[in-house]
Amino acid sequence: MERQRGIGRGAAISNGSQRRRYPTRRLGKSVGLLFAPAPLLLAACSSTPIVTPSLPLDAYAQPGTLVKVDAQRALNIRCTGKGGPAVILTAGAGDQSLAWRSIQSSLSAHGRVCAWDRAGSGFSDPSSDVQDVEHRTHDLERLLSGAGIKPPYILVGHSIGSFETLMFAFRHPAEVAGIVLIDPSSPDQNDRIREAAPAFYAILDPLQKGQLAQLEKCVSDAGRAPDIADPDCLAPPTPEYPQALQDRLARIDRQTAGKRNFLSMLDAMMSGRDSAQLKASWRALGDLPLVVLTAGSPPPLPVTGKAAEDVPRMQAEWARMHDDIAHLSTRGVNRTVAGASHYIYMDQPETVLAAIADIWAQARSRSGTGSGP
Repeated sequence: MERQRGIGRGAAISNGSQRRRYPTRRLGKSVGLLFAPAPLLLAACSSTPIVTPSLPLDAYAQPGTLVKVDAQRALNIRCTGKGGPAVILTAGAGDQSLAWRSIQSSLSAHGRVCAWDRAGSGFSDPSSDVQDVEHRTHDLERLLSGAGIKPPYILVGHSIGSFETLMFAFRHPAEVAGIVLIDPSSPDQNDRIREAAPAFYAILDPLQKGQLAQLEKCVSDAGRAPDIADPDCLAPPTPEYPQALQDRLARIDRQTAGKRNFLSMLDAMMSGRDSAQLKASWRALGDLPLVVLTAGSPPPLPVTGKAAEDVPRMQAEWARMHDDIAHLSTRGVNRTVAGASHYIYMDQPETVLAAIADIWAQARSRSGTGSGP
């Protein structure tokens, strides 16, 4: 396993010569679970420099492809480009496939790229199942099969999306050509942060629990109503978006069943059930190409005194957790991205594109399908 620090910008995949500040609705950006979940109700509109995308925003007011995964439900997946191995993008908690728009647009000129929505998120139907990593990964398995997207896959996961990514790889190692994890969540991360940086954790823990309690209240107050009416439970509008997309996102955000699925997912994460399930499946991945990208900037928490002194210890433990993931493969590497927040793919998209391009090239070279992008 290799540890690299101070990775800067630059990619093998071109994303244009000009960058712009582009508004993005960060559904679920969080301090929760140290970067993993944040309720939709806490979402905020922000301006973030990202790649100029080619797919129009209006397209996201409609689903990509709705794929039946059981008798009652369909999940949404949006695929662009041609050529394998297909890149499968799994977002962090609270984010939808829309979050990948710019990355997907830049990659799709070089091969097939697919982003999907979890149960109850985006255009995907809600599920009656507990939304732990076992069930979420099973949904991904059925979605890829039902959509006719054949392996091998390059799996890309952000934040808690790393759990489905790794679980899929543990279950189907022969179907995975490579993995890129973007500031991933890790098993038992709260316990490890508490031990390494107790003063910092003393600030983090009540924030997480407060977010979860707020979402629980929103779902409880809604009862059996199909929509949530309390404006405090809903994300603010994103005026920079086309009206059709704003309206669609608002309708999705109001759905009680979707928030109930999200609450179930957060509970699985914060209760430790996700960690236990992932650790039970933990296995070495041989020489599988694997890149972990670690945020170089600390989370924006209101810390002072001893908690502020703990921030370097928290970051060091966060990097060690990512080293542990990189150690799953003899070709694993953990790269710290200087100046990047948890949303590395928004702050420094070129770094993410370069990592995926590297994995793509390795996968194509190993399969003998010719040069990479």
